[in-house]
Amino acid sequence: MRAPVVVTPPPAAVPTPAPAPTPAAVAPPASGPESAALMARFPDPVVRYATPAFEPGRSTFTSNAELQAQLRAIVREAKAAGVRAQLLVAGVSQAGQPIEALLLSRQADVSPAALRASGRPAVLLIGQQHGDEPAGAEALLVVARSLAGGTLAPLLDQVDAIVLPRANPDGASAGQRATASGIDLNRDHLLLRTPEAQAIAGLMRDYAPAVLADAHEYAALAPYLERFGAVARADALLQYAMAPGVHEFVSRAAEEWFRRPLLDRLQKEALSSDWYHTLGAAPEPRRVAMGAPRPDTARNAAGLRHEVALLVETRGSDLGRAHLARRVHTQVVAMGSILASAAARADDLSRLRRFVETETASRACAGEVVVEAAATPSEYQLKLLDPASGADRSVNVAWDSALQLQTLRERARPCGYWLAAGEREAALRLRGLGLVVQRIDETGVVRGESYRESGAAVPLETVPALLDVERGSWYVPLDQPLAALASAALEPDAPGGYVAQGLIAGGLRGVARVLARPGFRLSTLP
Repeated sequence: MRAPVVVTPPPAAVPTPAPAPTPAAVAPPASGPESAALMARFPDPVVRYATPAFEPGRSTFTSNAELQAQLRAIVREAKAAGVRAQLLVAGVSQAGQPIEALLLSRQADVSPAALRASGRPAVLLIGQQHGDEPAGAEALLVVARSLAGGTLAPLLDQVDAIVLPRANPDGASAGQRATASGIDLNRDHLLLRTPEAQAIAGLMRDYAPAVLADAHEYAALAPYLERFGAVARADALLQYAMAPGVHEFVSRAAEEWFRRPLLDRLQKEALSSDWYHTLGAAPEPRRVAMGAPRPDTARNAAGLRHEVALLVETRGSDLGRAHLARRVHTQVVAMGSILASAAARADDLSRLRRFVETETASRACAGEVVVEAAATPSEYQLKLLDPASGADRSVNVAWDSALQLQTLRERARPCGYWLAAGEREAALRLRGLGLVVQRIDETGVVRGESYRESGAAVPLETVPALLDVERGSWYVPLDQPLAALASAALEPDAPGGYVAQGLIAGGLRGVARVLARPGFRLSTLP
């Protein structure tokens, strides 16, 4: 279950890989033509980038083989510039492609343990979780090269950086959103069903980044034309972690230390921005929602780990190669701003992490845990563009705001969770997330609560019980820093949780809430 991080060469392909997708990342045609006036609203930047996708006459994006070659070249360039650069193979995709990242640092010892012990914050940059959103991978190659010896290199005096340009190599090769198995990678950061999600979880677990930036792209034409007769205006849509269990101090740091400086930087570059949102479907076509508070996206799962996590979506997943230079430039500007903010706040980030981790662990057995929350209905002026004239248009929409969440369901916070002996797979997935999971080494009895279906307005209720815990079953304590991840996974009616998704084979009988600190012998799952 653990996604090992090793040095090159890449591991061999998995024994039974999924069918290999097409080798070239072909740029699909844009979803519709843009008028000359609309095109003029998005001029190319003055700066020119040198990734393979920008070679003269090129009609494809950077391929997996080219990306691998670029990463190795950056390692060589970093060495010449006096920067420590290490190629990390975080995992292997379903079709046998290595999932590769670069670690860039000025520290002498770049082992995970040494980097964590240094107290310096690490920043994890992730690109192309969705295979049909190429600008992130192209931009992160630029950012990695700049960190290795360019204008961003001085930031490594304060922070370490891990750059994963392409998290979904199979999807990139096929030009499709999902992984080879059809699973949306950015909805798999709680269940860890895919090796791609396991690879990202391994980087988070091993390097404990203080900051995560997740580069995506959004469809700018057809969805907005269908709903509003207009097209998207924002070069970048932004959101940070917004889920129940994200500590308020982490949210405040994301807003004040990162998003506000990012808005200023984008504005200086004449790049427009807005809150990230998705468009409603019939029967509410004018309803627009910010990113949902589910814990299974990279940004929200990272927020539950107390990382300052930001989503950056550039305008263009349906544009083919149109405006590619501007889309890549927007991501480069955004990632540079996030890195600069992390460097400027390096000491504050370290103090924030220590405080929040300690406080989270101290909350076990007390207070409430929010099981499910929803966005708050409101109204918003969405800034769009006229598709013919390119002029600004504002549309008043029903807006589901994730800035303030409504609690739908909460319970008293337990001391921990019990899993039946047969739930080893669930225990391993939790361990893969970085949680402490303990094996129960002797039979005992502990005060707790079981779950049962009520058939009432609240479909699930808890029942006080003395739990007979058998040897070989599992205990997940909540007096640990990642306790919020445990509740997101193990409360049976939590959205995307392990019971609802069938990962706990015994259903409601396979999990229970422990309301007293256990006194029997336990051993930690390595």
